[in-house]
Amino acid sequence: MRSAASGARVSIEGGPEGLEIVIPAGRSLFLAVFLGMWLVGWAMGEIQALSQVLSGRTGLSGPVLLFWLLLWTAGGLLALYVWLWRLVGKERILMGASALCIKRDILGFGRGRVYELRKVHRLRVVPAATGRPNRDAAARFSGLAGGAVEFEYENRAIQFGFSIDETEARTIVERMRQRYAFQDPRPAD
Repeated sequence: MRSAASGARVSIEGGPEGLEIVIPAGRSLFLAVFLGMWLVGWAMGEIQALSQVLSGRTGLSGPVLLFWLLLWTAGGLLALYVWLWRLVGKERILMGASALCIKRDILGFGRGRVYELRKVHRLRVVPAATGRPNRDAAARFSGLAGGAVEFEYENRAIQFGFSIDETEARTIVERMRQRYAFQDPRPAD
């Protein structure tokens, strides 16, 4: 069985091996253009610094340049990840008979986290965050944190579906509840 939650962005497919939900990362033209241009500048700085370090022309500032290069490289790799994630990334959720796997997939690459379904509690829709921004706002904006679907697992809140709206989240939660009899009472969403 195949269906789309409220819009064509989310696909929900059920079969004998389980329920598969695919949620494309939220696309942002501003972020794609801004990070793309920033990455070009980052690459030029990276090449310049690497050429100085490799040629030995660093002088007294060698250790400082090396430290800067390490930080610059880490920042650039993070920006590259966010850029690729927002351009071609997908959240893949596979709910089998006894486990739930959530994977952030970029062009077939990514690591999944597996959760035992018997330990999943309080599956629910989380309304969009309101109020003033907090320290997690940048991670949520980049798509690296947050989500409209949340559950508790071993006393931690786990979220997915950062790019979906509340209607899509409700459809996903409903389909997951149809597939597995969670032991907790249905919360008033």
